[in-house]
Amino acid sequence: MQSRQTVHIMSAEWRWVIFVGSALVLLAFSPLVWVALRGTPDWQFMGALHNYQDGASYLSKMRLGYDGSWLVYFQHTPEAHSGAFIQVLYLLLGHVARLIAVPPIIVFHVVRVGASLFMYISIYQLGASIWTRVRARRAFFIVAVLGAGLGWFFGPLFQNSGFPDLVGVPEAFSFYSTFMNPHFPLTIACLALLMALFITAYRPGAEDDPAINAALPLASVLSIALAFLYPQALVPIGMALVLYIAIVWRQDRKLPVRLSHWVLAVVLPAIPIAAYYVITVAYNPAMKLWNDQNITSAPTVLELLIGFGIPLLVAVPGIYRAIRRFERDGDRLMLLWLFCIVIAIYLPLNVQRRFMIGMIIPIAYFATRAIEDVWLARLSRRWRPIAICIFVPLISVSQVLMLFLPVLPAIMGNPERALGVFLERDYAAVYQWLEPRSRSDDVLLASPLASAWVPGWVGMRVVYGHPYETLNASEKQQQVLDWYQGTDSGATCTALLDEYNVRYILYGPEEQKLGQTACLASLRLIAQSGSVAVYAP
Repeated sequence: MQSRQTVHIMSAEWRWVIFVGSALVLLAFSPLVWVALRGTPDWQFMGALHNYQDGASYLSKMRLGYDGSWLVYFQHTPEAHSGAFIQVLYLLLGHVARLIAVPPIIVFHVVRVGASLFMYISIYQLGASIWTRVRARRAFFIVAVLGAGLGWFFGPLFQNSGFPDLVGVPEAFSFYSTFMNPHFPLTIACLALLMALFITAYRPGAEDDPAINAALPLASVLSIALAFLYPQALVPIGMALVLYIAIVWRQDRKLPVRLSHWVLAVVLPAIPIAAYYVITVAYNPAMKLWNDQNITSAPTVLELLIGFGIPLLVAVPGIYRAIRRFERDGDRLMLLWLFCIVIAIYLPLNVQRRFMIGMIIPIAYFATRAIEDVWLARLSRRWRPIAICIFVPLISVSQVLMLFLPVLPAIMGNPERALGVFLERDYAAVYQWLEPRSRSDDVLLASPLASAWVPGWVGMRVVYGHPYETLNASEKQQQVLDWYQGTDSGATCTALLDEYNVRYILYGPEEQKLGQTACLASLRLIAQSGSVAVYAP
């Protein structure tokens, strides 16, 4: 069965993809299910296991949509500012949550399930567009989905967690991306489908197939989806497509008109959306500050190589063959895509890491080429099952480790060590008390940890709550720390409250960790739930 060849995807193949994809979804959600079923008596799970600050940011945007907005306002900052039509997916999910009367956090995770399955199906569709051999399709799927590097080994060895397959770049890896949010796997799915379209359209003889030409509008739809979901993803793939056309033009001494139409189908729809982003960042002061703070630097070259580890090593013969022959087929297109990703992540921009999304796909392509053409020929049939049993776990260690790492403190009975994932349960009670007693433009002062979840849970603004979405974040973070560490109960205490028109102040276990402030003496205690008190100026 595994060596069988077919042009179309057979029903047995789809059953295999659905089964494996569903198993991976269950695995990805198992820590979340464990938290939900077992619970933590004194601690409240806040809604996101991985990268709590970004998880809180997504929920705050869903809250905006839930309240009827179609523009994003940063609720993790106290200033009033103009909104923008960005990160539209979360606004849309908030509207959906309101229409079906379901809490936004439930919609967030349900859509995450759907996005994960869609990504797995799309990756297999890409593999089927390239290979007729079922074995090769499955090999590509396994490497593209489970493949990651050796950060799990070198991270502890060098005390460095910045490798891409650890906390560095989850969006570069398919399975890892499903832990974080819905828009990472949706973006990878769109990239896989777009590449499947181009590999099929650029194949010799495709110009005579009306079905392929009829799929041209789908390329535009995928481009628009990427522009809204993750605009940086279009940069490397757009560069690769333009380079491909330029190379063919140079070789043939004439412009490949049909191929150019496909490139234009991707580039043209994205231009007005890109122009809107550029204008927004240039002329909306809040968005400009957000963009300036949103620094995601690329890993070093060594970290990059280690981060893709064994899949990259396996892919070397395939990459070498593609460079040496540079044939007008999928090899050239994938090689150019991988090359443009590497170039893009080292451009002097503040979003270098963002260009790495889906980087495992071209690496998995060349790894599969090498497996089929080189590595299997060097292994006897007797040793192949053993090699597979070693290879698959080794390439997936980092992703499985990162899946369970955030929940390990709770499993060990120390949920307080899972930074931002859990808060003392009294905070949840206070948030529920505040929700009907506040407006979206009210400002709350609390510790950075407690403030991160306030916009999503309550709908209020905070003085500081996010390193990117709090305007002038480092300054405000220091102001909050100084206030809770202050010993002067006079003008120093009221200055911060007056500057940002603070309506509520929290003082609980997380604030006590910052200091025993004397500023509470001049405030009114208006509510208390266990260890968390609510004050007003």
